[in-house]
Amino acid sequence: MNTQNFIDTLVSNTNKDLFFILPDDTRLSGDLHITEIQNHKVDSVDCGGNEHQYDETVVQLWINETSSDVAEWRTEKALKIFEIVGKKIEYRNDAELFIEFGDSSHPTVRYSVGRIVETSQDVTIMLTVKPTVCKPSLSKTEEMGVCC
Repeated sequence: MNTQNFIDTLVSNTNKDLFFILPDDTRLSGDLHITEIQNHKVDSVDCGGNEHQYDETVVQLWINETSSDVAEWRTEKALKIFEIVGKKIEYRNDAELFIEFGDSSHPTVRYSVGRIVETSQDVTIMLTVKPTVCKPSLSKTEEMGVCC
C-alpha cells in the first residue's frame, strides 16, 4: 500500500477506532504510540547488477510496556500525527508504506499493510511480512541481467 492510499483510508474513516494486527494475530494494544514517521530514499543494486531507486514511508509504532495506560487509537489521532509530520517533511505519496514495530515479545520488523478491514465502527490494519526476493528473477527481459 502506498502512503497516499493509507492516508486516504484514514481520512475516509474518521471517528473510528484504529487497530493494528500482527501476522501472528496479536492485536497491538496498551500504551501505543506512533513515535516517528520516516521518509526513506533507497538507492540499491541487486545481485544481477541492476540499479533501483525507490521511496519508502515507515511509520514506527511503540508500546510503552512499563505503563498500565491503554491508549485509545482513533483514525483522527493517527491523521493528526500525519498532519504534524507533513508540515515538516513532504510525503512521497507513491512510496510504499511500512509499519515498524517491536517489543519484548516481538522482534522489530518492518511490516507491510496486507489488507485493511473497514467496518462502521473501526479500521483494522492487517500487517504482513513480505519475503525477500531476487529482483532479476522477477524480470522477463534479458536486459535486466541475471541472478547471482
